[in-house]
Amino acid sequence: MSHSAILEIDAGNSSLKWRWRGMAAAIAANLSRLDAALGDAGPPEQVLVCSVRGAEFEAELSAWLARKWNLRPRFARVLRECGGVRIQYPDPAGLGADRWLAMLAGYRRARGGCLIVDSGTALTIDMLNADGLHLGGYILPGLRAAQSGLLQNTGIVMPAESAAVSSAPGNDTGAAVRNGAVFMLCSAIQVAAQRMTGENMAEVTLILSGGDAPLLLRELELKPMLLVPELVLEGLALACADPDPGA
Repeated sequence: MSHSAILEIDAGNSSLKWRWRGMAAAIAANLSRLDAALGDAGPPEQVLVCSVRGAEFEAELSAWLARKWNLRPRFARVLRECGGVRIQYPDPAGLGADRWLAMLAGYRRARGGCLIVDSGTALTIDMLNADGLHLGGYILPGLRAAQSGLLQNTGIVMPAESAAVSSAPGNDTGAAVRNGAVFMLCSAIQVAAQRMTGENMAEVTLILSGGDAPLLLRELELKPMLLVPELVLEGLALACADPDPGA
């Protein structure tokens, strides 16, 4: 099977990331935009999907693929054990598929203990020890969600942006709000890393993904660090390596 014959889709909270395997990923706002971007491309041999949008979106996506190519997608479903990663959730299905796939890909890259950080609408932090055991994680507001939540619950009026966003102390209200969100998320990541090294883990690899990953990479002082923009899509290949039992 040619790599380019596999269409991979990551349906996040706010957008769709997609790619033909082996090619660069692109962003589509919705299924209509994805359909337009694909144009008259011939049918793939497989369509692999990670979705955090629930059953209604899965039905919509399945109907679209049936109309377009007469194909049925394969959705990633969380397993207790896969790719060397073991989940401790009482019900593995309660773990978001995007977090799970990021862990599969991150653990394979790190080949040992790792801290997986995906920064988008939400910021998720997941901890894996050297044996692939998921030690747990955190879900926090992402940068824009943290800023908008503060503004909605206070009387702060944001002035125009006057400087690049960083984790440095702000010298005006706007910078204090914007940089405060960066500082909060960087601090959370650093504390999580400290907790892992406190578990007698000699070295933990920090793996960053998501839209705000480049900013976090610049502001964090943790080593080693990897920036992997398409971590969830990498995980799809691992989770769906075996033939679809429903095919």
